[in-house]
Order: sequence, then C-alpha cells, then structure tokens
Amino acid sequence: WWLTLGVLFGKVFSQTTICRFEALQLSFKNMCKLRPLLQKWVEEADNNENLQEICKAETLVQARKRKRTSIENRVRGNLESMFLQCPKPTLQQISHIAQQLGLEKD
Repeated sequence: WWLTLGVLFGKVFSQTTICRFEALQLSFKNMCKLRPLLQKWVEEADNNENLQEICKAETLVQARKRKRTSIENRVRGNLESMFLQCPKPTLQQISHIAQQLGLEKD
C-alpha cells in the first residue's frame, strides 16, 4: 500500500519507512511529516470510492516499469566480438550492427 501512497502524493514510501512509522522508530520530525500523509491515505481508503481508482493507477505505474533487456547468446557473442574490434562505435555503426543482427534500435 506504500505504492498507493506514492500514487496519491507523488512520492513512493519504502516499506521500511512505513514499518518504522508504525513501530514509532522514526524521529519526531519525520513522524510529523508522515502523519498527515498517512492520515489522508487512511481517509481515502476508508471512503473506498477512490480506492479502486488508486489501485488502477498503481497498476499502471507498475506496468510502466521497464523490463530488463535479455539478449540471446548468439547475438551477445556477435556484439562482444564487434565491440572488441571497435570499442567506441558511432551511431551509424550501432544502427548498422543492430540492422545486421535484427535488433530494434532502442
């Protein structure tokens, strides 16, 4: 639910921060900063009208996260040998290599 807080307030709170808040293990100053935000989140959750919208927004945020690129062994081997020959290729050379290997230019 700390991600939902981020959707509401534009800042993602770590689970550690929330746990420390609940256990009263944060400084007084930090507790004072977090309390109004958490209070508003509780009110939003209690109203339950916006809760589904918030969850949908959170799902969108998760979907936007970029997946790690994976390269098959054949392509990786070709790239490694090409970069051994030319460690600092130009944009044109990179485009040409990508075209040769059937890769999308990202």
